[in-house]
Amino acid sequence: MASIWLVLVLWIYINDTKKGIQALSCAKIHTPASMVLAGSPVSVSCSIQDDCPLTKGKNFHVAWKIDNHFAPSNLSYQESNRTYGVIIPSLPDAGAFILCAVCEEQENLDSCQIVNGVNVKVGHPPSVPKNLRCSLSLTFNQSFCCQWDPGQEMPNLPTNYILHIFREMSKNDRYVIPRGMHSYSIPSDSLFLEMEINVTAVNIFGNATSETLKLVPLETAKFDPPEIKRIEADVFGCLNYSWSLAQSQTWLVTPLCVELRLKTMNNQLIKELVLPFWKQENKINVCDLPHGTNYSTTMRVKYNSLSKWSNWSDLKIANTLMKAPTGSLDTWLKVNDQTAQLYWKPSEDFSANGWDLSYTVESKKPKKALCVTRENHCFFNLPELVETVYLRATNAIGSSDHTKVPVYPKRGLGSVSNLSVHPKSEASVLITWGRPASPHVTGYVLEWRPLCETPAAPLSFTLMDKNNSSTIVTGLRPYEPYEISIYPKYVDGIGHPQTLMAYSSQKAPSVAPYLNVTEISHSYIKLHWDEIPLEQRNGIIQGYTVFVWHERDKIKVIKTEQTSVEVKDLQPLTKYYALVTVHTMGGSLNGSVVTLATGKIDGIEMVLFVIPACIGLSLLVIIVVFACVGKHERVKMCLWPIIPDPANSSIKRWTDSDSLQGMPHCKEDMEPVLMYLSHFSLLDLAENKPFKSDYVKEDQWSHDIDSHDESHPSFQTCVIYDTEHDKESVPYATVVFGGPYQNHSSPPPAYVRSDSTQPLLGANNPGSPPPYENVSPSGGVSQVQHFATFLQKSTESEENEEHWDDFPMLRSLEIRNTDHI
Repeated sequence: MASIWLVLVLWIYINDTKKGIQALSCAKIHTPASMVLAGSPVSVSCSIQDDCPLTKGKNFHVAWKIDNHFAPSNLSYQESNRTYGVIIPSLPDAGAFILCAVCEEQENLDSCQIVNGVNVKVGHPPSVPKNLRCSLSLTFNQSFCCQWDPGQEMPNLPTNYILHIFREMSKNDRYVIPRGMHSYSIPSDSLFLEMEINVTAVNIFGNATSETLKLVPLETAKFDPPEIKRIEADVFGCLNYSWSLAQSQTWLVTPLCVELRLKTMNNQLIKELVLPFWKQENKINVCDLPHGTNYSTTMRVKYNSLSKWSNWSDLKIANTLMKAPTGSLDTWLKVNDQTAQLYWKPSEDFSANGWDLSYTVESKKPKKALCVTRENHCFFNLPELVETVYLRATNAIGSSDHTKVPVYPKRGLGSVSNLSVHPKSEASVLITWGRPASPHVTGYVLEWRPLCETPAAPLSFTLMDKNNSSTIVTGLRPYEPYEISIYPKYVDGIGHPQTLMAYSSQKAPSVAPYLNVTEISHSYIKLHWDEIPLEQRNGIIQGYTVFVWHERDKIKVIKTEQTSVEVKDLQPLTKYYALVTVHTMGGSLNGSVVTLATGKIDGIEMVLFVIPACIGLSLLVIIVVFACVGKHERVKMCLWPIIPDPANSSIKRWTDSDSLQGMPHCKEDMEPVLMYLSHFSLLDLAENKPFKSDYVKEDQWSHDIDSHDESHPSFQTCVIYDTEHDKESVPYATVVFGGPYQNHSSPPPAYVRSDSTQPLLGANNPGSPPPYENVSPSGGVSQVQHFATFLQKSTESEENEEHWDDFPMLRSLEIRNTDHI
């Protein structure tokens, strides 16, 4: 099976190869040009050979394909018997392959066989050359070179360039540029005449010409640096210069534009002169220069204002003539006891007129030189009674006039208020202040000095008018601290200073403080860190933030302005981590993380905690024991009251001399509601205490048994308890007695209805007596009928028996008057 497929594939391949070979020998194709202008039509013809096996003895027609796509049939035509052609209106910018195909069937294009083809490319006219520029070289081999940018070029379409030069009153020159070059040098036979220059690009589809450049060749020249030959100082404040062009350009004789730049030795630019059309070899005279000053001078040249400057020449140093210093000096005298500190600086009208200045401070009375120095400050001992010192500057020629420096007798007068410093830039600050209240202020002295320079930098100061309330200090270095002070000046003295530390610009500190543990316990840690050195702070320290955290706990954040902190409420035997962050106005910096471990509670701390706790607990136990022993009966009745069972209760007789066992004291029980289910109360009331309502109130029947005389026994309260209910008890009825039973003589007893709404014992029993009605008290207590049975009576009346029938529960209560039974 596999062999059959292999044979089939070989047969198809051999058949296609045979057809291809037959097709190649069938036709010839022709086109007028293999490259055409973009957008123009293209014509192609195809001639079929007589011996073409694809057409011999067959009906056929010719079809055209453009990049594998059949062209419309209306574009093709037949030129002769076996020659066919096609006209294509336009091709894509990338060109196209045009193929000639022989088709056996008229309608079926799939049977077409390609017999030949041609590749037609599309071209464009050349791009316009741009950026045409020419320059003159003034070296030993003088040349005039022009350059341009060619624009986009096609690799298969060669482009040629032609350089045109047009001169006034002269012949025009035309230079053909070799292929592939975009610059050309021509002889510079005319340097001073104006000329017009352009360049033309040419290819088979057209040409393009650049813009015309008008110039004078010498204007395009860049000279070599000139040479300063000699500098002379023959007049005060003037320097005379002699110069020439570079050695390779000395043949050029023409006026040139010259520029001189003069700087002092401290690189301060003093003067920059531009002298147009200055003839070479002539002397240049520069005046109005400070006397006795060293200058470094350099120069450069060009042809005119349209030309380029040459490079700067080598430096030459010269000095103006010296003379004695002129003008006065600004001074600032600070006196502490008899020690004086004098600072000075040049004023606006001061001129040193020389170099190597020295300064002398002296007094006239007595005449004495107090200080001689080359610095701008001096410290000396001030003689007594001296009111003025004098300062003068001296150079090799002479000395300046004296500058008077008054010694103010009063010091520490009123100061300014609200001194503040605000950054203005990285090198300057704005200083503001409030004026003193005194009207005798004559001015202000502002002084500043850096705090981190080693050795200590000298003091800088400025003098200001009394109307000023702000100023700007410049020349400061960023991230460095400065001490700034302001003094008000008075007619007869100097005010007290106001001082601040300030930065022109701040950033985060360079280093962070390191945490040190000063004390550690089981519940707290004391941390301390050193202050950052002043030179590494980079700003004013605003504060510190301490972070303390535990692996399983929240982070403790403590903000402080101190350099120590105490962290409390920690767990014993626990590992903690801590770090400190330092803050300035310009940023913050974190320190390194420190690992801490709290300790365990030691024996001393345990003793200090346990002993007070034990003592307090012991005192509490002792107090409770004594209270229980001293009030045994009362405590027993309060904690474990005796609650009898009413069903098993019986009548008991007692006197007030008997012990009230099992009963709380009546005087002690002052609660408005009795905590019993039910009871009867038998009261002994005074004859003169009337009833004030239709019932007897609790304070009326509560009676202190201790208040009765033992010789006159009286009846007390007898309570019957109901233990079957867990309700709050209220009294059912009250039995009232007017006095001792021995002397009692009262009308037949009557009963008083209680105000309780709780049913009586036995109220649920059928046949219980009807509700009782209260007896309205029309008189005193003596008019109330009491329930009683007296032992001295031999018989009881029928009326009393009826009362007992109305109160069945009282039938079990029998109270007899006995003598201390």
